[in-house]
Amino acid sequence: MEITSEENILKKLIKQASELGISDEEELHKLKKRFAREHKTQLASNFKLQKAYKSLLEDGWAGDTKLQKLMRKRKVRTLSGVSVITVLTKPFGCPGRCVFCPSEPSMPKSYLSNEPGAMRAVLDDFDPKAQVLTRLDSLRRQGHETDKIEIIVLGGTFSFYPRDYQEEFIKSVFDACNKKESKNLEEAQKLNESAKHKIIGLSLETRSDHITEEEVINMRRLGCTKVQVGIQATDNKILAINKRDETTSDHAKALKLLKDAGLKIGIHIMPNLPGSTPEKDIQMLHEVFDDPAYKPDYIKIYPCVVTPYSELEQWWKEGKYESYSDETLMQILLEMKSIVPEYTRIERLYRDIPGESILEGSQKTNMRQLLHDRGIKCRCIRCREIKDKSYDQDSIDLHILEYDSSDGKEYFLSYVDEEKDKLCSLLRLRFPSVNFIPELKDSAIIREVHTYGQQLKVGEKTDKDSQHAGFGQKMIRAGEELAKRAGYKKIAVIASIGTRNYYRKWGYELEGTYMTKSLQ
Repeated sequence: MEITSEENILKKLIKQASELGISDEEELHKLKKRFAREHKTQLASNFKLQKAYKSLLEDGWAGDTKLQKLMRKRKVRTLSGVSVITVLTKPFGCPGRCVFCPSEPSMPKSYLSNEPGAMRAVLDDFDPKAQVLTRLDSLRRQGHETDKIEIIVLGGTFSFYPRDYQEEFIKSVFDACNKKESKNLEEAQKLNESAKHKIIGLSLETRSDHITEEEVINMRRLGCTKVQVGIQATDNKILAINKRDETTSDHAKALKLLKDAGLKIGIHIMPNLPGSTPEKDIQMLHEVFDDPAYKPDYIKIYPCVVTPYSELEQWWKEGKYESYSDETLMQILLEMKSIVPEYTRIERLYRDIPGESILEGSQKTNMRQLLHDRGIKCRCIRCREIKDKSYDQDSIDLHILEYDSSDGKEYFLSYVDEEKDKLCSLLRLRFPSVNFIPELKDSAIIREVHTYGQQLKVGEKTDKDSQHAGFGQKMIRAGEELAKRAGYKKIAVIASIGTRNYYRKWGYELEGTYMTKSLQ
């Protein structure tokens, strides 16, 4: 293959950057500008530099992993330690009648065809395998590692889809990561234990009134480790006004079942709903973290907006609904961020709906950035993640936070760089109220182990990156010790398929859909 002069220039730039030991984006940008002037070319994009870097490796160059990380496009995609891939299910009926949900033809309930994730799904005809392969290729071309994949399945109420479709959908996701066609779901999961693209998390989306013991067991069979539940409000009157067709009792029952099965919990809350007020919205979030029936691990705050294809669109046209002003909404979200405790991660503060589809409501979709520009001090996990910063070994300390949740006891363990006030790693341990899954009988449950920082390849280790620094193992040992002291003789981990071999190293064995270990 003929090498273009542009490619030669890019290769020269990369080698010079490596020789100079360039370690930050500003230095790299200065070098790019100098090369552009000297060679009368356009400023080199990180995407093109990644291609030239790969070509250099093929030529036999030893490489420079620190420089490669610096050249990554959209670094934020893997700064939480994993690569997230979102896939949408095909259009299907939904049991809900929610007035705020759009029902666009040929789209899953509550999703619009011009949302970024939905557009990708439409292009792939909602084929799960094609969606995953498309995103894997995109992440690879941007220079990201894809050894550790978190799959997020969206598309309405997953529990309402036929079981055979659920199974085939998830099997196809595993097949895509395995780069191999399997005979059935069980074979696909087994292959993924040692695949290059290991699925280390699988999130499903559903309604609280569809969570039963049987449904939770089915989710675990599919490999689910996290469930997103649309709570929307903690006031039954507001839920009724919005035709939610569920109550706070449904919320409490569902979240308890999910937590006792060891699943991570993400809930969706909607300020600005018909029937609510700013004062009620703020009180609602207080209830979410004061009432043990809720206390989620993750939260998405989705202020209500009017979109096409929703019943709320007609209410708005008839003058029956008016959104808060941007300033009022900003004040509510500022207050909400101050309420969220350190054991919860705010995943979103605004839904990614294009401005042209917002008929009424704020069009400031960069709400998180605007709030941070006001100097808000937030203790949520996302705001404290270490991301691409190095940690100081002398400043690391183990924190243990204990709290009551859904009739059980929770322990939130975290390794924190005290000097920087940055979170390096966390573990969630639960002493459940009941054990309705046989392999969890009389067992404490580790619901999550996560080390933050720039994603590294499996087996790769550096002096300053928090990943692969041993934090996970130390926290597992600390969790086991807490369980022993409480009288437990067994501990289980809700290990995702791709992490099973990791837990085998520490004495855990596969039992049902969990990795378990005797503490005797």
